[in-house]
Amino acid sequence: MEGFKFKNFWRSVITVAAVGLLGLCAACASSSSSSKKSATVPIELRIVATEFKYEPNVLEVPAGVPVSLLIDNSRAATEHGLTLVEFGVRLEVRAGEVARKTVVFDRSGEYEFICDLPGHKEAGMKGKLLVKG
Repeated sequence: MEGFKFKNFWRSVITVAAVGLLGLCAACASSSSSSKKSATVPIELRIVATEFKYEPNVLEVPAGVPVSLLIDNSRAATEHGLTLVEFGVRLEVRAGEVARKTVVFDRSGEYEFICDLPGHKEAGMKGKLLVKG
């Protein structure tokens, strides 16, 4: 009878340890999965376009991560755009609308963004993008 109790005791200890280990593995997998998801969610940069400026006109982003550029032209009376020549990015947005594009800036440095519609850059629609990293 004592041998039976001893075997049941160790069987219970092993079962509890196995269940605990499985729970720990599931928690680690869940944590790893959620951190992967959050790592791929783009950083949003909201730029408001008006006649004839951007707000903000200086942007800073880390290199190598997805960035969602959002140009908000909802308060403007005319069409505007946002162009970053070095990265091949061009957004154009009608008055009263919003446009978005996801980009990965893979090179550190300082870059100019402009509205390339005729006369807009000359009227003041330009800014700086600082890519850090």
